[in-house]
Amino acid sequence: MAVVNVTSKNSALPLTPASIFLAVSGDTLVYTPDQGQELVLYNTSAAAVPVTLDGSDGTTVAVPNAAGATLSVAAGLVVSVPANSFAVVSLDKARVYLQGTVSITAATGAVVRAAILTPY
Repeated sequence: MAVVNVTSKNSALPLTPASIFLAVSGDTLVYTPDQGQELVLYNTSAAAVPVTLDGSDGTTVAVPNAAGATLSVAAGLVVSVPANSFAVVSLDKARVYLQGTVSITAATGAVVRAAILTPY
């Protein structure tokens, strides 16, 4: 399992983020809360590809203003990356899915690159 690389956007020069190809068997990413991290996914396939972010400790979370209702995050967050295109995920907005060790997996046959950008 490879770890998704983190690149700082705090530069006056053009960025060349280091990225990895996602493995079907899964890779990991390191999420640091409240740091403005963005996960950038690039799909080189001719069809949309689902990518799943799944924290090992995610079970259920309370739904705000819903009288005690809960939402299961156990299956992770599925991001559809369009064909020959990008998807960007604000990791702070997806934090409920990123509890514990976070695995990131792409669908079988997919060719997806991943990198994390941080403002610091």
